[in-house]
Amino acid sequence: MAVKKSICLGVVCGLLLIFSFAEPIRGQDLSAAQEQEYLDAQKALKAARNAQAEKYSADNLKKAEDFLSQADSIRTLKDKSEFAQASHLARVYAELAEALAELKAEEEKLAATNEELLKIKDEIERLKEGQ
Repeated sequence: MAVKKSICLGVVCGLLLIFSFAEPIRGQDLSAAQEQEYLDAQKALKAARNAQAEKYSADNLKKAEDFLSQADSIRTLKDKSEFAQASHLARVYAELAEALAELKAEEEKLAATNEELLKIKDEIERLKEGQ
């Protein structure tokens, strides 16, 4: 009977020891600022997709998606620095993809407008010659 009590007491003490060291290994909770960076990265990725970044800036969009996926994976491990870095890089690449997509879309509009302007100028010249 005393042996059973000793074994149970040893097991309980062992489990307490394991759990007391398990928390520092797992990490601390993420800060509000780190959570906000992650949410900002998600919003930036959505904005980039809305700006047609897959058409105009696919590489940067892919990097943003990869970093956000990495942040998701790291989040469960609660590694603060890696989570923050992956979230930040996801946001930056998503914002870059959005900006490039908007720029290239505007360049296309400008090219179309210039082409239309040239057609109008040609039409004006043709009308002047006809007078």
